[in-house]
Amino acid sequence: MKHVAAHYDGEKVVLDEPLSLPANTPVEVIVPDSLNEIEHLRKGLFLASMPALKKVWDNPDDAVYDNL
Repeated sequence: MKHVAAHYDGEKVVLDEPLSLPANTPVEVIVPDSLNEIEHLRKGLFLASMPALKKVWDNPDDAVYDNL
């Protein structure tokens, strides 16, 4: 899953960065009610990813980086 910023130009949703997808790839668009809600969504996504990030980075092979 990817998070891609976009905006509505008055006629269609336009991605703010290039994204290469095959034709007919399903996507889901979430329309926040405010800029504050966007920040809450981003924070929620970050917090939800923390367990996976901790698992990847908290291992003996990477312990050498703890002392940098």
